[in-house]
Amino acid sequence: MKVLIIGFGISGKSACKLLKKLGYTISIVEDDRKINNSDIDRLLCGLSFVVVSPGVKPDSPIVKRAKELGINVVGELELGCAHLSGKLVAVTGTNGKTTTTSLIGKLLEGNNTFVGGNIGTPISSFADRTNNDSITVAEVSSFQLAETTSFRPNIAAFLNFAPDHLNYHKTTQNYLNSKLKIFKNQTQSDFAVLNADDKVVSKIKLPTSKVYYFSTKKQVNGCFVRGDGIYFRDTTKCVPGYLKAKRVASVSDVKLVGEHNLSNAVCAVCCAMLAGRKPEVIREKLSSFKPVAHRLQTVSTFGGITFINDSKATNPASAVCAIKSMTRPTILILGGSDKGLKFDDIFKIKNSYVKFYVFIGETKKLLASCATKHGITNYCCADTLKEAIISSIRHASSGDVVLLSPACASFDMFSGYEERGKCFCGIVRELKRNENNFHNSHEKT
Repeated sequence: MKVLIIGFGISGKSACKLLKKLGYTISIVEDDRKINNSDIDRLLCGLSFVVVSPGVKPDSPIVKRAKELGINVVGELELGCAHLSGKLVAVTGTNGKTTTTSLIGKLLEGNNTFVGGNIGTPISSFADRTNNDSITVAEVSSFQLAETTSFRPNIAAFLNFAPDHLNYHKTTQNYLNSKLKIFKNQTQSDFAVLNADDKVVSKIKLPTSKVYYFSTKKQVNGCFVRGDGIYFRDTTKCVPGYLKAKRVASVSDVKLVGEHNLSNAVCAVCCAMLAGRKPEVIREKLSSFKPVAHRLQTVSTFGGITFINDSKATNPASAVCAIKSMTRPTILILGGSDKGLKFDDIFKIKNSYVKFYVFIGETKKLLASCATKHGITNYCCADTLKEAIISSIRHASSGDVVLLSPACASFDMFSGYEERGKCFCGIVRELKRNENNFHNSHEKT
């Protein structure tokens, strides 16, 4: 039995290890963009199936040819989940996936709980260690969902939807269709958890799944905020004893910043309740959960200025959430690689605390043009992240915030948002260590 793996990053390597344990012979294409068309048929000869890593585009010539030849093409997510035992909780959406997945993992944590997927740990890296008592919580991206056919989570949550990854999916509808595949194979015994406050997600119709909602604005069948409490109600009686709304936790138990994070937390509570967790356990775990790295992460404070790393904001909708959560004058660092998205919503926020913008990366000219179109002139451009941070400090006063929330991918300057965030943190800490020298050599303009 022979399998071809396309893409050999962390997902491809994990898939390779699992398949070798299962007795398959493996061939590897590290970068499909470097394959000559004349070699494609040779590489595909005699295969049982092809495994593609996230980010390998559907229009890749070798992927298209495999499908033409009737060879099954699966993603690493599908491969890993096909070998899972126990229950599977899956989370998708444009923004907030990592925070929500991590929080659900915290609420459900135990000896047999695994957290993986797009969050950084491939499912195939631990699938063979799960058993019937296991619970796996998976963050799933549109890239991963695109190559699924039999993927079926017991609980599937869709957080929110906004245009993203148009350089990959080509159209917003294609992007949405990819996301919706999270529900495709669910049955009447499975749960779908939808955001009642999102204008796209709230309108999704699912003929088979048991549908629950979460909301910070209205009372729904599922989980919602009322006053200072987070409540759960189950009018379908799938969770015994919750026909009437019952308080599960307090809003103050959520230690995450911003209305969007409260929404993420309410979704996580809903999933945990449907998975059978007791309210008292949820309360305890919720109150001890801390923000994930690179998501509104306070790095340091010096010179009275607070530095916040939101490098994981790789699209405008995510940056908008971060901007709206600011409560002090803010210098905002924006920019990165171009995903074909529009930035208007960033510059149209009413009552924004942003007092100055610094644009970097491949999109800096696009951002400057968009800002000017909206009458914003308080900005500058920088060539490097360090230069952007120094420029931000020059325009900041004591009590202000310097926020890195790029609204763009990072591949023009970095290997990923993690490296970008680590670089931001490293520069800030270096400047703090040399604070006196910095102020002597960089007078504010």
